[in-house]
Amino acid sequence: MTRTTRALLCLTAYNGRDFFTRTLDSAARLDRDGLELDVIVLDDCSPEPGWSQELAALCRERGIDYYRSPRNLGIPRNVNLGLKTALARDYDCAIVSNSDVIYPRNAVTALVQAWRAGGDRVGSVTALSCNASIYSLPNRDPDHFLTDQATVDWVSQTLADTLGPVLVDIPTGISFFMLIPAEAIRLVGLMDPIFGRGYCEEVDWSCRSRALGQRACLAPGGFVYHAGGGSNRAAGLLADGMTTVPANEAVIDQRHPGFRQEVAAFEATGISRRLWDQARQALLAEAGLRLGYSLEVSWLPRPASLVRPHCRVAPQGCDRVQIDYLGFELDWPLAAGEPVLAGLARLFDRGPETVDIFDRGDTADQLAQVPNRRDRYVYPTRAA
Repeated sequence: MTRTTRALLCLTAYNGRDFFTRTLDSAARLDRDGLELDVIVLDDCSPEPGWSQELAALCRERGIDYYRSPRNLGIPRNVNLGLKTALARDYDCAIVSNSDVIYPRNAVTALVQAWRAGGDRVGSVTALSCNASIYSLPNRDPDHFLTDQATVDWVSQTLADTLGPVLVDIPTGISFFMLIPAEAIRLVGLMDPIFGRGYCEEVDWSCRSRALGQRACLAPGGFVYHAGGGSNRAAGLLADGMTTVPANEAVIDQRHPGFRQEVAAFEATGISRRLWDQARQALLAEAGLRLGYSLEVSWLPRPASLVRPHCRVAPQGCDRVQIDYLGFELDWPLAAGEPVLAGLARLFDRGPETVDIFDRGDTADQLAQVPNRRDRYVYPTRAA
């Protein structure tokens, strides 16, 4: 019989009235299959008038534990409260999370399954996201397309079904949503308070973890929406236009002089690019199979539909199809001489719902007998 995993989700908080309610709503509906999951909000003495009282009430309404520090600690120390609580209460793992996120239903189960499948040397598992530094799944406008709970659920479940509980070794974890096994906390220790109010503390922790033989891993089968910088801007930690804290970056360079080269080496492998192609292909194929798709033949793109995947091919001499759905974009290659509909059937396993012809050419001629074809061009036929 498989042992139930005891997990503590530690949600760090500092102000955040503009976005925290949706995070708590998504946390309250997390799947708990095979888990004994508890959620705690760690309020780092938020100064916004009345917010701590309001946040405590929101947590009570959702059955989420709440603790407010009597003074501001900064992110590393606040995270450490969660890590120490996980050890003191004998949890199997702690999951460190920012507050500017939306969890899918399978957020915790996906990371736990990946961790369990990875073996004893896994020191951390970071979720896939739209705003996770070099691990970000490309999306044209995630703050527009990916802030709906149902969409986040769909993206994460589709990736879990397609990619499974695989792990990708990475140079560092990112603590917007990062699982740390209890044994790794005991081996490596806590986040270093030298990073003050925050930023780069998880990089330092990951480097120390890897030096002790632990793996920092990415779980592409689990997706969490992350606004990016929301909680840190709410804390006044990031200035407008900034994505990091230079003083903390300098600490990383001094302590771990090889880290930048490790990041460059990881990017040079092309693992991310192949992973993103797999993920986008899976998402677009599933959406097209479930919802259908539209095909447009034109030189200039029209606004994409939000109802179903939208495909566009050049009217003349096309060798690929540009596909777009909910900000996920994919260039789908056609084999030499392959008809457009045959190429799309390889991805979607069905034909298009509509075919709109905006310009003439050999591609349009291929589609002459399509029953749902609509000619949209307005220029006259050339005289013989």
